[in-house]
Amino acid sequence: KPLWVILEEECHQQPSIDSTNNNGTDATSPGDVDGIELPQRNNDGEQEEKFSFEYPDHDNNSPLAEQPPSQPQHRQHHSLPPRHLTLFDLVSIGVGGTIGSGIFVINGLIANSHAGPATFLSWIISGITALLSGCCYAELSGRIPSAGSSYAYAFVALGELPAFVTAGMLTLEFLLSGSAVARSWGDKVVEWLRVELNVSERFLQLLEPGYGINPAACIVSIATTVLVMAGVKESKMVMDFFTWIKVCLVVFMIVGGFILFNSSNFEPFVPPEFGASGVLRGAVSSFFGYLGFDAVCCVAGEAINAERNLPLSIMITLSNVTTLYVAAAIALVGMQNYQDISPESGFPEAFKANGVEWASQLTAFGEVFTLPVVVLISVVIQPRLQFALANDGLLPPMFGEIDSTGNPRKGALFAGVLMTIFATFVPFSYLDDFVSAGILIAFTVTNCSLVIMRRESPESKPNLLPKLLAW
Repeated sequence: KPLWVILEEECHQQPSIDSTNNNGTDATSPGDVDGIELPQRNNDGEQEEKFSFEYPDHDNNSPLAEQPPSQPQHRQHHSLPPRHLTLFDLVSIGVGGTIGSGIFVINGLIANSHAGPATFLSWIISGITALLSGCCYAELSGRIPSAGSSYAYAFVALGELPAFVTAGMLTLEFLLSGSAVARSWGDKVVEWLRVELNVSERFLQLLEPGYGINPAACIVSIATTVLVMAGVKESKMVMDFFTWIKVCLVVFMIVGGFILFNSSNFEPFVPPEFGASGVLRGAVSSFFGYLGFDAVCCVAGEAINAERNLPLSIMITLSNVTTLYVAAAIALVGMQNYQDISPESGFPEAFKANGVEWASQLTAFGEVFTLPVVVLISVVIQPRLQFALANDGLLPPMFGEIDSTGNPRKGALFAGVLMTIFATFVPFSYLDDFVSAGILIAFTVTNCSLVIMRRESPESKPNLLPKLLAW
C-alpha cells in the first residue's frame, strides 16, 4: 500500500468518542493531519524545534486532492551529525562536484566532433534538462531535508525495497564516479609530467607499471580518504578552497578566450557535416557535465536551515554551472577553429595555438591541481548515504556511528578503501558505464517520487500510478 494510505488507516483507527489520549492531551483527528512533525536536533545533539512537511489542505471537490504521505521511521535518527553546513558550503559542494571534465574535456570533444560553433546550444539544451530534474530535487529536499538524497525520497514515496535499490544506484554514482575521476586524474598527471615538465620515462614507468594499475589514482584516493577521516572541519575547508580555485581557473579560461576571440571561427555556425542532429548529440554528451549537483541532498542532515538552503543551493549551483559552461563553450570556439580544437585538452591547446604558452601551462596545471576536489566530495558524500541506510537498519550499525565532531569515520574508511581499489585496478571505461547507469536510475526514481507524492492512484485501481511510472 502507498505510505499515505497506511497513515490514513492508522488515523481512522484512533478513538473518536474520547477527544483526549492516555496522557490527557488532545488527540488529533484524521482531518487535522496537514503534515508530519519530527524532532530536529541542534548542534549539541539535543532535541530542539520541530520541522514539518506540509501538504495542501484536502479538498474533495478538487481534481488535485491528495492524502498526506506518511513519514517512515528512518527520519527519526537516534543520532545526527551536527548541522554546520551553511548555504556557501552547500553551493561549494554542488559546484565542486559538478564542474570538472565538462569544461576541461567534454567542451572540446563536442566542438570538434558534434556541434562545432553551436556547442553552447548543446550546453543550453542539456542545462534545461538538468534544471527539470534539479527542480524535482529542490522541491523534495525542501520537503524531506534529511540525509540520503534519492534514497530518502524513494523511501517516503515508494517504500523500503525501491529505496534500497536506489541507494545502490547512488553508490554507483558517488563512489564509482569518485573512482573514475581519480583514475582520469592519474592519467592526466602522467600526461602533464611527460608533456609540460619533460619528466624522464624511467620515473614515469613508476606511474604507468602496466596491467591496468594506476598508482597515481591510488595516491589521490588514499589522500582524500585520510583528509575526510581527519575531521569534518578540515575536509570542509579544503573542499571550499579547491572548489573556488577551480571556479577562478574557469573564469580565467573564459576571459582569456574572449580576449583572443575571433568571430570568423563561428562560420559556419552549424557545420553542414554535423547539422541539427549533431547539436542534439552534443547535448546528450554534455549532460554528463551537469552530474553532481544532487550531492548537496546527501548532506541534508548537516545543513543549517535545510528546508530553505537545500533548494536554494541546488538552483544556485545549476544556474552558475550552466552560465560557466555556456560562456566557456563560446570562448573556446571563439579563439580556435572547431576543426583544430583538441578533443582531449581543449583550452590548453587553444591557448598554445594562439601563442600564449604561459596560459596553456597554467590551464593544464590548474586542471591537474583542482580535479581531486571531485574525488574528495565523493568520499564526503558516500558515508552520509551509508549513515542513512544504517539508521534504517539496512546496513550494519557501524555505518551509523559518528565521532564527537559528527564525522562518520568508519563509513568514510570503508568508502575510501573501496574507492581506492576501484580507482587503482578498474579501467575508466568500465567505471564510466556503471556511473551512467546509476545516475539514470537515481534521477528517474527521484522524478517518479515527486509525482507519486503529489498524486495518488484511483481508489478503484490501487497502485496504478506507480505501475504507470514504472512502465
